[in-house]
Amino acid sequence: MTGDTFDPPPVEPMAGGTVANSYAPALGVGPTGLVAAAGPIADQADGRRGRTSMRRVLLLSFIGPLVLATAGLGAGGWYYSDELLPAPVPGDPVYDVEVVATDESTGTLTLAATEGDLVDLPSVGFQTAGGLLALQGNTTTTADGVERSGALLTGNWPDVGDLGQASVATFAGSPEETLGLTTTTIDIEGDLGTMPSWRVVEPGMDTTGTWAVLVHGRGAEKDEVNRALTITSELGLPGLAVAIRNDPDAPADPDGYGRFGDVEWRDLEVAIDHLRETEAADSFVLVGYSQGAGIILNYLRRTDDPGDIEAAALISPLVSMDATLVQQAQARDIPGPLIRPLLVSAKIVTRLRSGMVFSNLEHARDADELSTPLLVTHGTLDSTVPIEPSRELADARPDLVIYEEYEGVEHVREWNTDRARFEADLRAFLNQYIPAPSG
Repeated sequence: MTGDTFDPPPVEPMAGGTVANSYAPALGVGPTGLVAAAGPIADQADGRRGRTSMRRVLLLSFIGPLVLATAGLGAGGWYYSDELLPAPVPGDPVYDVEVVATDESTGTLTLAATEGDLVDLPSVGFQTAGGLLALQGNTTTTADGVERSGALLTGNWPDVGDLGQASVATFAGSPEETLGLTTTTIDIEGDLGTMPSWRVVEPGMDTTGTWAVLVHGRGAEKDEVNRALTITSELGLPGLAVAIRNDPDAPADPDGYGRFGDVEWRDLEVAIDHLRETEAADSFVLVGYSQGAGIILNYLRRTDDPGDIEAAALISPLVSMDATLVQQAQARDIPGPLIRPLLVSAKIVTRLRSGMVFSNLEHARDADELSTPLLVTHGTLDSTVPIEPSRELADARPDLVIYEEYEGVEHVREWNTDRARFEADLRAFLNQYIPAPSG
């Protein structure tokens, strides 16, 4: 078969230059070399040719669509793999929310809110080219936009006409700048090179006891964990906000790929090892956001000895890569019957390209490998990482997991939506696993 057409039956040259059909043994050959009918035998041969031709048609009618479907799934798997593998780089702020009224004396401003700009979250950051504010409290909708109360963290109070961006991370930048916490950048040697991490230690803290080690999510930066640092520091814990490969200031993966915790957990391991060796730390509590929580789960399942990890708090955690891919495929309006075959293809292609082992990213399924107490928080409207695997993890290990579900909350916005509740949940959980203050 050539393209979409059928090839003619094969022919072979005979002595004298004549040409005979490959079915010639059942045919008569005249003196001119032309194929001549040979009575009933020829009729039988014609019947065989007809049946053979029909079988070819039927076979090709099956194989053709199968080949096309396989090629289509392969192409779709490669496309999905291209979407999946590249490590995202945090982008520059997009200033697209206008300040339409402002009063620094009362700490209020009105923002021309549009759908999706986050300015109506009860707690959220608002960054302009000249400063950073923490917006807090209830919102008031006016004819001009959304009125908010804010506290200036860095820079200057915005003027009317300034453009800014709302930020879930809220406390953008170093904890020293935005939270007033004593912070130094330390270099930790990892698999790929130097990983610059934040050491957050207030004067008088005991650095030989329990440390809080915090891990940000995919496409975010270290300052994503600043919301939790407010609590760990309040509890008297020295903190380390770890750098992960592909961070803007950390070494990049040689292929430019992110592997959703399958290899990134080693960056967490070397950070904890660093604290053991250089600070003489004797125990740890871990806090992770989204993929950072998945990195923690990988670490807890795969490190040689997690015995000095007292507890871990997982915020909107990536518990199941498979369920996450299904949710993302549904969000892209891929027809339901195509999702599973497409994901099988995407996983095969991704494994071949990157070596990523998807079975390492199914933490609820392998919850029996865990031994560390966990706090799991998740919002019911999470459109990035599905909530169901978090529920499954809690159901699989009720002996380990305290599960807090936040109704109507999007991805990693538990603190932003209900700050008082989130901080109370985290504080109560960590207090069970840290030493009481002396004296």
